[in-house]
Amino acid sequence: MNTNQASPTAPPPFGIPGAPSPQWALLSYFFPGLSVLTSVAHAYLGIDRKLCLPMLLGILVLALTWRYASELWSLVVNYLMSSVRIRTDDEVFNMMILWLSKQKFAQNSRHFFANTDIKSRSRYMYLCSDSDDEPDDDDDDGEAAVEAIPAAGRKNALHYTPAPGTHFFWYKGYPVMFERHLNREQANMQSASEREELSLSCLGRNPRLLKELLLEARQLHMKKDERKTLIYRGNLDETCWQRCMSRLNRPFSTVILNERVKQELLDDAADYLNPMTRRWYANRGIPYRRGYLLHGPPGTGKSSLSLALAGYFRMKIYIVSLSSASATEENITTLFNELPMRCIVLLEDIDSAGLTHTRDDASAASGSQDALAPLPRPRIPRTRATAASVGGRLSLSGLLNILDGVASQEGRILIMTTNHIEKLDKALIRPGRVDMIIRFGLADEDMVASIFRAIYAPYDNENALSSRPTPNPAGNTAMIRADYDSEAEERERAKERDRIRERVDVLAKRFAAEVPDMEFSPAEVQGLLLRHKRTPEEAIDAAGAWVAQMRKRKKEKAEQEAEERREEEGTESETKSEATTNCD
Repeated sequence: MNTNQASPTAPPPFGIPGAPSPQWALLSYFFPGLSVLTSVAHAYLGIDRKLCLPMLLGILVLALTWRYASELWSLVVNYLMSSVRIRTDDEVFNMMILWLSKQKFAQNSRHFFANTDIKSRSRYMYLCSDSDDEPDDDDDDGEAAVEAIPAAGRKNALHYTPAPGTHFFWYKGYPVMFERHLNREQANMQSASEREELSLSCLGRNPRLLKELLLEARQLHMKKDERKTLIYRGNLDETCWQRCMSRLNRPFSTVILNERVKQELLDDAADYLNPMTRRWYANRGIPYRRGYLLHGPPGTGKSSLSLALAGYFRMKIYIVSLSSASATEENITTLFNELPMRCIVLLEDIDSAGLTHTRDDASAASGSQDALAPLPRPRIPRTRATAASVGGRLSLSGLLNILDGVASQEGRILIMTTNHIEKLDKALIRPGRVDMIIRFGLADEDMVASIFRAIYAPYDNENALSSRPTPNPAGNTAMIRADYDSEAEERERAKERDRIRERVDVLAKRFAAEVPDMEFSPAEVQGLLLRHKRTPEEAIDAAGAWVAQMRKRKKEKAEQEAEERREEEGTESETKSEATTNCD
């Protein structure tokens, strides 16, 4: 046997040279294109075909694992976790965002929003935002607080909140999952900021932890507005109340009004707001409502009294404009139905809302049309409400039904202001709708002196404005505060304030003697004093020239108004003459 003869070549493992293995053939049958994919991976990526199958199996296992893990997580969320969702069109959204901006995890987050205004961007919320760059009111020394703010910090401060996505943090020793995302259910006709939504989740079927967190956020938000009066304005287009601003509570003592009248108003409002009063009204079948009418010339303090009353009783003010073109009975009714139980509703300048003597005007308008009609024509009877509400505007009858109709809201205080009480319909101010009428007049001698003392007398929580502030050219913004820990120093400060008050009382009498009685409004007198708020002697010296200037200005204004009235009367006479000629 020839041992040098080459042994025959071993046959290919699968019988046919270049043929794929049965496993690959089976996979290619069930997954068309798999062989092409492996060939491309081998040609361009250099991946061995033997490794493709384990890699594909690994990817398949991961996909199945992710799918079942997602389903398992959904079961955990639905049955083993508690969650809360917060929409952007609710005030809780602002409470939660404020709370988040104070948390350490939000400050340390790698993905975050930087805002100067962290409030909701929804059109249903704060269209007129509050100012966040004011110093906190916790510091009684206002001047020191302002000096303590760096020059760059006096502008809008930056707030950092977590960006959209999922974030985790610890609260009272428990893990909490926070999500910030867009609500896809409200995607139509809304911007992204208006569809924003927050959600909080924690382990356990008891949502107590989440409620405690929300309560803490609410308390933080309320603390920010603790010394402020919240003002809401009615949006007649969207038919909702919008918080437009918050103002520091005005001390009721700063309202320039007869002390007896102020005390009567406070006693009446306090008795009405007593929790036992509501039951008393219900037992006797009396509607639980209260209304006040404030009337007088412009600048006499009507709106200021409303603001001070709300601050005294810690109530919110809701303002609605009845003179708006969108003010219909349906819109106003919807707004009044959404009022909270304890609040003040302010209707300013009710005489300019086009509702004065509406019933008489309807009949008078019909009579004048009959007199000027050149030819008789068929007439369609019109109801009183229709005549008063042409074009869908709010009528007097509609307003009366809103104020004290069968479906009217109870528990609120209604305040109406007017410059001309004689223009109001008697039905609007009858007893039952208006329970107290308060007249605001021009400033007399006592009121002028009271305004002077209110401007210059120091309060217990401030230093007297005895000198003008000196600018700091070096830009040093460090807080320079005196240490008044000593009781002796505190007593000395109190004595100094008393001496200043005695001096202010003497100057107030001098100033009141320079201003004539019942000629100028309190706002006009206050305007003069604010020009010299740190120099009372200069205000007294300038009073004489100011009185002469104001008299001259009022005389010129009266002459101008008289000239305009004469021109209007002449135009009306010409119109009537032309109409009479056409009829003849």
